[in-house]
Amino acid sequence: MRPIGPATNTHPTANPPTGSGGTPSTGSGTNPSFNGGTRGGGTPSTGNGTNPSFNGGGNRGGMSPSYNGGTRGGSPSGGPGARFGTGSTPYKSHPGEQSRTLPGGRTQFSGPGGRTVTTNSRGEVQRIEAPRGPAGSRMVINRGPSGVRVVESGRPGARVVSYGPNRGFVERSVRPGFVSRTYVVGGHTSVYVYHSYSYHGFGYYHYVPSVYYGPRFYGWAVTPWAVPVRYSWFSVGVRAPWFGFYAGYFTPYPAYRSPDLWLTDYLLSENLRLAYESQQAAYAGQEPPPPPSDQPDAAALTPEIKALIADEVRQQLAAERAAAMQPSGAPSSPEQPAGVSDPVPPALTQRFFVVSSHLDITTADGQACSLTPGDVIERRGKVVGADGNVAVDVVSSKPGDCAADAGAAVQIADLQDMHNQFREKIDAGLQMVASKQATGLPGSPDAGARPSADGVAEAAPDAVAQLNAQETDAANLEAQVR
Repeated sequence: MRPIGPATNTHPTANPPTGSGGTPSTGSGTNPSFNGGTRGGGTPSTGNGTNPSFNGGGNRGGMSPSYNGGTRGGSPSGGPGARFGTGSTPYKSHPGEQSRTLPGGRTQFSGPGGRTVTTNSRGEVQRIEAPRGPAGSRMVINRGPSGVRVVESGRPGARVVSYGPNRGFVERSVRPGFVSRTYVVGGHTSVYVYHSYSYHGFGYYHYVPSVYYGPRFYGWAVTPWAVPVRYSWFSVGVRAPWFGFYAGYFTPYPAYRSPDLWLTDYLLSENLRLAYESQQAAYAGQEPPPPPSDQPDAAALTPEIKALIADEVRQQLAAERAAAMQPSGAPSSPEQPAGVSDPVPPALTQRFFVVSSHLDITTADGQACSLTPGDVIERRGKVVGADGNVAVDVVSSKPGDCAADAGAAVQIADLQDMHNQFREKIDAGLQMVASKQATGLPGSPDAGARPSADGVAEAAPDAVAQLNAQETDAANLEAQVR
């Protein structure tokens, strides 16, 4: 155990350091730390954020993976010259189109060939839907308040979702009741498996881990150390760009009293890293925005909020420990109380959520805004409305995102996605500890890893080609609309 003292020059990347000097592995992004960890089987932890509510690609943005965070008020992921949404030129209808007014000041234009274009109250293009591929297949392009573009085509169990060049996922059924998603970002591919369920008629996905650990290891993860431990997240002279960008929002603990507090900072850091890298990708070829400045409606991650998130981490560890002790196959199923036909989404048992994907919402006072990875929301009740929404409050947010204390409603499928990604990042952190990659933390007992067959699937071999083809088609369609 290493007591409080000078911070060591370690770097907890998911990939082993290279060379005897411990040079960190930088991965594909700009951040030389927090490289995502690996789950059992060596699959990088990427998060998913996919919205499985199967409503045709709505305008919530929650179906995009966690890589899709952070272009707040800037150029969308489509790159220069492909901009729709916030700040763009109002849409001008094409010959032969018919229009109708929608709630919230929106307008829908329907033209020949089955194409529809929906504009927001300012006349900016918000959504495009058009036929693509085989008969009956359609492509949906959504632009939220921040301008982020999410493109979806296909159907549940056979979908392609893209959000920029070489960024997105391919979803496909792997066996009855299970789907896999092959995620692609920066040329790297990873796979996650989910079990599909329905609750009150609303579809959602439940994350299936690829490995469970022994009860003793989970118990160690919530047991305080005898002496608090300092931990250096960066090597000497190496300060990750995202850390400086969000320095006013997030501050790691000065010392860690127990592993669960380290896991709390790990999952927060991973989400902020993803938000930063996605923003930089969105501004490829353009001058990126300056670091966010203070503003009245932003709220930093205070020690009190971090303590609430740490409580959620401990609860998730306890739940995973209990699941790991069940007979083979049982851990993949969510809670199902006696007399209830639909399994209750685990998100309805979690109170505080770390946003892990770009999510466009409308606040209680009718304002459209965006949440990005690293923001924190609180679930306000367990009632799922007739529209599939659950009431939430924004607890903590970065400058430019939805104002703190704003009330809103989030789809139960999106909330479940946050729960899934919460677990995925905890698992990634546990794997780093189990594999001794978190150099500088006190040694852990034998992890007792037990593979979970339900959580393993092969990657889609043509995922990159499918994503690139969809991005090309989406760019062409937006050019036609312009």
